[in-house]
Order: sequence, then structure tokens, then C-alpha cells
Amino acid sequence: MSSGIPYALDNLGLLEDGLLEAAKIASRRLEPNSLAVLVRKPIVDEDCPEVSDVDLISIWEKPEELPERIAVESGIGRVFVDVLWVPVSKIFDSHEAASYKTLPHLLLNYEYLWARSDTVKPIVDSVRLNAFAEDVWSKRIRHQLSFGDAALEEAQKNLNYPPGALFYLQTAHAYYVIALADCLKRSTMSLLTRPVTKLRQMDSEMNSGFEPLLRRNLHLDVEPSASLVALGRVFSAVVARCAGRRLVGVNMRVRGHYDYSLSVLELEYRELVAKALIARGDFWNANFYLRFWAYSLSRCPVVLEEARQGRNPSFYVPFEPFRESVLAVCPEILDDLTMILGGGVTVLDVEESVKGTELFRKLVVKQIEARGVRLK
Repeated sequence: MSSGIPYALDNLGLLEDGLLEAAKIASRRLEPNSLAVLVRKPIVDEDCPEVSDVDLISIWEKPEELPERIAVESGIGRVFVDVLWVPVSKIFDSHEAASYKTLPHLLLNYEYLWARSDTVKPIVDSVRLNAFAEDVWSKRIRHQLSFGDAALEEAQKNLNYPPGALFYLQTAHAYYVIALADCLKRSTMSLLTRPVTKLRQMDSEMNSGFEPLLRRNLHLDVEPSASLVALGRVFSAVVARCAGRRLVGVNMRVRGHYDYSLSVLELEYRELVAKALIARGDFWNANFYLRFWAYSLSRCPVVLEEARQGRNPSFYVPFEPFRESVLAVCPEILDDLTMILGGGVTVLDVEESVKGTELFRKLVVKQIEARGVRLK
């Protein structure tokens, strides 16, 4: 197992022990800059255990969130570790923190590895306790739906480039699924990048048909091996454009996502996960996953240029239409992006997918309201 992953699955206990050892090793690396370090539980990936990485939260005193990918050596070999640095200032107001996006779900699904003192634990515990207070819960779900609505609106601005529109529809579906999972008090982990398995489980609980509707709306059935190869070409081209060029005039969070996306370690991990999904025959999650990562890579040269112009960009939210922004700064990746994001889809296909996404949202809202969550 010197390469770290994919892991053998004949002894899940050994795998769990090795991942926990890696988490503790990584925690020691983070502790000098941390107030507390937490680890996701269960530590073994429930959907794809053979490519489990370790997910850590480090609570720190700096003012902004920062993602980071590292790797450590443990008894099972090299283990990939995903770190999210969370500002302690973001959780001081427990009601506000518990009402926003997926932060409370992160804190609910993570356990302490280490804490500098007992001062942080009561703050985290307060967010956890407030996570499903009626007003907080409904506000958070409204936030999630609004993120989906913004992505749906972005898709409609990009109908002249159907693969780009399809990606924004994917993002809309992801946030609607997050809202659905939240109303069911289920984990929202991995729903932005590979939601199909968890959505299928929710379908079975609700006796509904969300999963086939999502697959049909997003054209996820295509065999993704060629997309995986194309992703490597996109990465090489983007790195050639961006290597050695630092973002200036942007916040730490944008710089963090930029560096994270350009990380060779991150590419290696994403490729391993995609290969494992393809080997399982899980084309739906693999396509979802590859499209998310292709979009992230496409944003690096765009954000770099927008920062150079002094526009203070967001990493994921575009100023300009997808195709035009990529053509302006990194045209050599457009053909590969088109294939990964859904090269065979037409304007008519995407227009139907927009209608399907609106139906998906309507059905999600119906399920949420049926469970007593106030959306107005």
C-alpha cells in the first residue's frame, strides 16, 4: 500500500486504524496554527471506501476560510488529507453560523482530535446545539435553495454554450439536494461533488424519484474515461498558464481555492477517485465529480486575469459567460472542457434540462415543506 490508495477492502478495521493514525499525524502538523483540529466521522468513505481520504477541520484565528490538500505517511502508506481552515470568528455567533450553508453539518459530522484549550469547544458545541432550531434550520435551507437558484439563473445566461449551462444546472441540483438532505437531517458531505448515491438513499426513504430525474436532467450516463484523460490535459494547460503567478488584490479564500485547484496532489487524488468510480460502473457520480473539477480548473486562469484587472473576483461565481471568459484567457482548454462538461448536449437538450431542473426544485420544496420547514 505504499501509494496510499486505492486501499484493499478485505480488512476495513485495518483501513480505519490507518486513516485515524494519518489524521493524528496531520493534526500534529496543523496544531501550531490551530485552536482545534476535528476529523470527519466515519473516517472511512461510506460511498467509496477504497479511495478514502482524511477530512480535517482546523479552527484558526485568521479571518478567512482556506482549503488545503496535504499527504502524510501512516502504517497503510501514503494518505491524502483534506484540510478546511475555518475562522473562529465565523462561529462566535452560534445562531448565524448554524444558519449558513453547510457549516453546521461539518461541525456535526466531525469529532475532536486536538484542542489548544477548552475555550473553543463551547463555541462549537453551541453551533451544534442550534443547528436544528426551527428558525435557524429554515434560514439555512433557504440559503441552500437560494444558492441553487443563483446557479439555475447562471445556466440560463449560458444557453449559447450548452456544456457550460449544464454545469450550472449541475450546481443547482447539488444545492437542491443539500437542502433536501438537510431537511431530512442527513449528512450533506460530498453532495456538491458526487451526490447520486446519497440521493438514491434518500429516494428510498421518501419513495420518490429524484435520482433518475437528476441523472436525466444532467445527462450523466455517458462513459467518462475519455473525460478523465481530458482532465489531465486541462490541468497541464492551466498550470502552464498559471504556474508561478500569484493572485493579488483578492481575499485569502479566493487565493486558497486557486492554489488548491492547481495542486498536483489534488489532481492525483481526484483522478484516483474518478478511476475508482468508473471501475465500479458509477458513471453518474464520476461525471458529476469530473465536471466539478474541470470547472474549478477553468476558473484559475480566469480569476488570475480578473484579479490582474482589479476586479476582485469570486473563485466560483463568474463575472462573464463561461465560454467567453475561457476563450479570452485560456482558449486551448475549451475543447476538452466541452467534452468533460457534456459535449454532446444541444441547446434544445439544455432547455429541456432547465425545465427538468425547475421541476426538481419544485419537488424538493414540496418535500421540505411537507416536513414542516418554513421557507417563507
